[in-house]
Amino acid sequence: MNRISLSVIACAGLACLPTQGAEDFGPGLRSGQVLNRAHIYFNLATGERIVTSLNDGQTRPADTGVSTSIWSSEVQAVCTGDGGFTTEFFFSIWSSQNSEYAEASALLDHGDIAVDTVVDCFQVNWVVAHPDTDTDLDSIGDGVEGLAGEWSIWDADNGRAENQSTRLPLIILRFNDLPGNVASPGFLSGYTLNVDLVGGFPGEDLSFEIGDSDGDCTVAAFCNSSVDYGDGNFGPIAGGDRDHDGLPDSDLDADGLFDWSWSVRFFQPGTIDTDGDGVIDGVPAPTSADTIGVSFGAPEGMAVDNGDGTWTWDINTMTADAGTGQEDHAAIYEPLGSGGELIHTTDIGGNFSCDGVPISQGGAGYTPPAMFTFALYGPACGCFSCPADLNNDGLLNFFDVSLFLQDYNAGGDYNGDGSTNFFDVSLFLQDFNAGCP
Repeated sequence: MNRISLSVIACAGLACLPTQGAEDFGPGLRSGQVLNRAHIYFNLATGERIVTSLNDGQTRPADTGVSTSIWSSEVQAVCTGDGGFTTEFFFSIWSSQNSEYAEASALLDHGDIAVDTVVDCFQVNWVVAHPDTDTDLDSIGDGVEGLAGEWSIWDADNGRAENQSTRLPLIILRFNDLPGNVASPGFLSGYTLNVDLVGGFPGEDLSFEIGDSDGDCTVAAFCNSSVDYGDGNFGPIAGGDRDHDGLPDSDLDADGLFDWSWSVRFFQPGTIDTDGDGVIDGVPAPTSADTIGVSFGAPEGMAVDNGDGTWTWDINTMTADAGTGQEDHAAIYEPLGSGGELIHTTDIGGNFSCDGVPISQGGAGYTPPAMFTFALYGPACGCFSCPADLNNDGLLNFFDVSLFLQDYNAGGDYNGDGSTNFFDVSLFLQDFNAGCP
């Protein structure tokens, strides 16, 4: 990560998708012996970078020290207790296209989350075979010129093949010159990266709110708070129904939670000098052995034997960051169409299997779940124990009362009974008078 560069697009409410790229790609499910090299903490606002070996701590909070995990799909090798299948599976992309950025397919993973969820940090990962060097001996590669990864967060999306409702991007981050493989021969390198969105100073905040329902972005820097509903009206993303099918675009599975997704698209080195340093990218040219991908994961829970050779992952919804409502399902998309639209190719889904011959014995090992390693972090402000703190600043004052009245006049349902009436006022006053711990 010594020469890594970053492109950031904060794009709430905008159709800010990258342009179409080359279409020569070959995605696929791969397995391999992975050595997790390092965890990288990177503050997007200040440029601060901290590298730690994985056993020194895999995650770090925001600089404020008040981040907490709010959505997580980080459990890996779920079948290690059923035959010792410890070889890591990952979704891999390779492209032989020679261009500035040889764009491959995109992987989109989706889940459910509560409305008005503020995110100030998130974690991504990649598994890479592209050869690299480690001249400063900091446990990570110096960076493979032209190797890039682009992670996006999407509002109102449950991974469906039909794109007939809202689906708006919140933020798109492209990391260029990613660290590559510096592992021992026969192994791949794995990296995790925590992207901190808060710098701690005014104007250095790229935090965002998923599933805005009241138009105020809570304490986040931006959100999709003013969306065209398609009928001449505008409002927060959680209230949209652009295809007029009677279902909120943000809850097509009708489970009461907000549908959101994240996607990753990798770009392989081409044959031109992308950064002007006099070195041609992709020399030597990448081959089909030079793959890069993301690791499979799952929320906290346990494997349940279905009795037919397949297993179901029983999510522990009591865990605060369990990825509640997340399905065992993901989608693959081709490079963007001429109009910037996502073109659905196929789905990855179904139950996974812990049965089979271990890879170390020449078998295929287990079939991984169709969920991928990812985590979201948000500000820990006592919000769960102090419900009247509507602006999440840790204080109860006039600003919370003002927000309550604003929400109430807009039809807000404070007690969750489906109606806006005296009982909402009564409960808010009760919570407000109880104070914060």
